[in-house]
Amino acid sequence: MTDTTIHTQATRTPLGVRAAVRTVAARAASDAVRRELEDASPAETVRALARAGLGALRVPVSFGGAGGTVGDLGELLVEVAAADSNLTQIVRGHLGFVEFLLARPAEPVRDELLRAAGRGELFGPAASVHAGGVGGSAPATTIIDTSTWLDRAEGVRLSGEKYYTTGSLYSEWINVLVIEDGAVFEVVVRSDDPGVTIIDDWDGIGQRATASGTTRFDRVEVRVGHVLAYDVPRLSERLGAFYQFVHSATQAGILRRASDDLADVVRARRRSYPLATEPLPGHDPQVLQVVGEVESAAFGAAANVDAVARAFDRIAGAEDAGGLDRVVLASAAAQVRNTALAGEGLWRLFDAASASAVVRGAALDRHWRNARTISSHNPVVYKARLLGDHAVNGTLPDGSI
Repeated sequence: MTDTTIHTQATRTPLGVRAAVRTVAARAASDAVRRELEDASPAETVRALARAGLGALRVPVSFGGAGGTVGDLGELLVEVAAADSNLTQIVRGHLGFVEFLLARPAEPVRDELLRAAGRGELFGPAASVHAGGVGGSAPATTIIDTSTWLDRAEGVRLSGEKYYTTGSLYSEWINVLVIEDGAVFEVVVRSDDPGVTIIDDWDGIGQRATASGTTRFDRVEVRVGHVLAYDVPRLSERLGAFYQFVHSATQAGILRRASDDLADVVRARRRSYPLATEPLPGHDPQVLQVVGEVESAAFGAAANVDAVARAFDRIAGAEDAGGLDRVVLASAAAQVRNTALAGEGLWRLFDAASASAVVRGAALDRHWRNARTISSHNPVVYKARLLGDHAVNGTLPDGSI
């Protein structure tokens, strides 16, 4: 099945998208180590995933999508992250913006953008600012500020700078978070519009290929109606839980691939250690215990993702405040547990893999670096505190991501 044939109306069902995405993910998995070692761009694979329908999975059938559930998406994200966790991080912003559109009432611009997603076009996020400040200004004190603005003197023009614009380099559109008169808006522009400059200056220890760097906007002309307000009740809370859900799915995928890699490493080992109870590591009960612990961590992380997805699907468009509270709490709990599972499991991996597994060519360290980077985007200590405050004092989440 080639990339030119997998994008058809026949595949615009959850099962069809899953089959097409799995084909692309299998190729990505076989080449992931090479891309990591060579810092090679995943752009071709990202486009193949878009053609396969990953970004259209949650888009309604009437707009060219597959009309899939959050559960469908979660299962697929774990598989794609197991192939290469850069890929799920790249599309995270797109998936969240689709949820933003789905939560809004029908309107021409919303419908136009959903049709674009249904065609396989991708949206990249531009919300946060660099901690060091913009253009020599004072260091930022919040992750979202007013350093990006709209000039409405002649039409609407967008200016400013954002950081952590993950996936924008690979996207046709960019949705830019702007604060104006205390209100929050998503301003949607094309990535190739005059005045848009995307800089691949991300230098994190993990998720190296996500292009999570700077995007600048220099008086970019904004199309009529492409300024969308956050005016749906509790939308920020819902989106915050969803964005974290994608992170948790990525962690689960990292653990899945790490567990599979560890089994391969132990299976191939022929040299044991003087203190070992068996001459072959593959029969050593202590080594097998470690392999089993990492396998168990991968299972648990995926189960947590599934639990959050089912919580989302239970409220599917319903105005159920209690249901949304449960979603937000479930997403926070999954983050806390998956961060712990990934941290312990990916450290323990090397107890069974032996010293020869630390060679750079094996690239096993990417699993820990990628999981640690994912965990750092939304500091887990705050989510644990949120859960504790709710358990003890009944305090509800405040909507922050």
